[in-house]
Amino acid sequence: MAELLHNPEKIARAREELDQVVGGDGGTLQEPDIARLPYLQAIVKETLRLHPPVPLLIPHKAESDIEICRYRLPRHAQVLVNVWAMGRAPNVWPDQDSFSPERFLRREIDFKGRDFELIPFGSRRRMCPGIPLT
Repeated sequence: MAELLHNPEKIARAREELDQVVGGDGGTLQEPDIARLPYLQAIVKETLRLHPPVPLLIPHKAESDIEICRYRLPRHAQVLVNVWAMGRAPNVWPDQDSFSPERFLRREIDFKGRDFELIPFGSRRRMCPGIPLT
């Protein structure tokens, strides 16, 4: 909410989209309507990118000796995934510290564990168990 309060033009755009889909007369938002609200979905993704609910995912353990990005990890080494840093990586996210939901309108990125640029809920078998509800 703080990001939206600092960006009133984004609130206005989201409100306009809601009015077009649900109606400006205070209609009720239904679950099927969410698919027709791409800007609202982009706001959620951008918020999760900048402010992941869990900045560090649960620890993992290397199953074997491995080298990742020139770093050698011995077998049984504890590995923490820094989701906060991934969401602010300048090589992935141009202008990484700005709140820009529009970046998700141009790219098909999902936060359900398939796109590793955005994994605020983890991925694969260690994914948040509530993700199917999104």
